[in-house]
Amino acid sequence: MNKMKAVIFAGAKILDYEFCKEYVDNAELLICCDAGMHHAKALGVTPDYIVGDFDSVSQEVLEYYKGKNIPFLQFPTKKDQTDMQIGIHLALEKGVTDLVLLGGIGNRFDHTLANAHLLLGLLKKGVRARLVDENNCVELVDKPITIHGNIGDLVSTIPLSMMVKGITLTGFAYPLTDRDLALDDEMVAVSNVLAKEEGIIEFTEGYLFVIRSKD
Repeated sequence: MNKMKAVIFAGAKILDYEFCKEYVDNAELLICCDAGMHHAKALGVTPDYIVGDFDSVSQEVLEYYKGKNIPFLQFPTKKDQTDMQIGIHLALEKGVTDLVLLGGIGNRFDHTLANAHLLLGLLKKGVRARLVDENNCVELVDKPITIHGNIGDLVSTIPLSMMVKGITLTGFAYPLTDRDLALDDEMVAVSNVLAKEEGIIEFTEGYLFVIRSKD
């Protein structure tokens, strides 16, 4: 099965666009959600679709993209879905299997938390999805994963389900062996550190956030 990669821009602030470029350059589909248009314009890229209620984008940027013959899907301000959700549904309709959400981690904790929880629905649909900003890459997994990086990289493993069973961490400064992590228990796997250039995260059951961060 061919993988189709997409990037969705939401409206949270992005101060340094350098990290965005590798994702945008590899994407076959680019969707802007409302004020996410500001990020596309800053990067000098043209989205394939623009969605939202357009209550947070500047009039100048809105008019700029309206002159580009891009499909606009406008929704009422009073709606049950966030603009990010609308963008995700469109990406799924287009057959996306690999999705990066940019501009989804910001000052509004409710939006940030909701965007992190959107990863669960995508995972259940077989879509690999990551919520990324300058300092974080958040991914939700339901099966073992191997991550590659540099010695000293920060990696946290935090349960989303009430219980994640049988976690074994290999290649980390603070290894775990067959440890159950509960959502309502101590968060013993926050701010772990890669001790090798490859870290292996194994577990037998549950949904686990794997969060790569830098200060």
